[in-house]
Formats: sequence, structure tokens, C-alpha cells
Amino acid sequence: MTAPLFIALLALAVLLIYVVIAVRTWSHVHGPRIVVCPETRTPVAVTVEVGHAVASALWEKADLRLTSCSRWPERGNCDRACVQQLEEAPSETAPKAIATRLFASERCAICTSPIEAPSAMTLQPGLMDPTTRVVQTWNEVPPEDLVDAFARRRPLCSNCALAESFRQRFPDRVTDRRPH
Repeated sequence: MTAPLFIALLALAVLLIYVVIAVRTWSHVHGPRIVVCPETRTPVAVTVEVGHAVASALWEKADLRLTSCSRWPERGNCDRACVQQLEEAPSETAPKAIATRLFASERCAICTSPIEAPSAMTLQPGLMDPTTRVVQTWNEVPPEDLVDAFARRRPLCSNCALAESFRQRFPDRVTDRRPH
């Protein structure tokens, strides 16, 4: 093996390592995250400065800085102690991970079938307000309200969520028939 080929392969290997670090960091911190505010002990939605996190991860450990919080601007001067939760378990603070955990042992309030975990490739399960019967898919709920929505609303499988939302949007096109 010639020296120029060896140097090119070595540079390619180092570049590949940096790309893997950048993609891994990006996947752990992009999008909204749900953490528990240390000050109020309530769930809040935060967003991390992804560019800074990726750049700092390439040189050392990812330095996480918040770009937004659902409690800002009222509490914009907080000490940002919630960042520690993001550093300890970044993938478990994603709304999808929380919804998956909350739907895991639930059954649909309408058809009583087990509810499948949310997936990007399928219809989304939903939540129905028991008094108004208003249905939202889990990803339509603001991230900071997700945990509270699971406590106050009834879970629906993706098929029932779709059917009930259609029923709400187009009541004149739905005919209810009695079961045989």
C-alpha cells in the first residue's frame, strides 16, 4: 500500500467517525424534548441548539444549550437545570418515546384492542376527551401537555382515532348503523 493511499484511507476513516458522531448527536437532540422543570415539577417542552451540540460533540462532549422552553419568556432567567435530564437520557425525553411508553399498556377506549406504538409509517393513535369526545392524535397535542393529556383523556387506537376524527369533521357524511 502506498503512502498517499494510506493517508487518504486514514483521512476517510477519521471523516467517517466525525460523521457518525454528528449524526448520532443530531438524532439525540433535534426536535422538541419533554423534561420536568426542576422549579415547578411540571413537564415542559424545550428545544436544544442542535448546531452547537453537534459542533461541540465533534471536539469533546456535546454541550447542550436551550433555544426555547415552553415557560419562556416569563421564566427566561431560570438556571436551566433541566439540561441535566437531556444529558442523562436524551432519547427518552423525545415526545415519541414518551407516547410509546404511555400507550404501551393501554387498550382502545372504543374497540378495546391493544394500542400499537406510534410509528412514522402508520396512522397515529389518539386521545379522546371523555366529556366533549374531541379526538386528537398524540402528535397534535403540544409536547408540554402530552403527559397531562394522557392522564385526562382516553386512549384510542389509530383506526378508532381516524374514524372518530372523521366523524367530528364530517358529521353529515356518517351514518351509524345498529350492530346485527
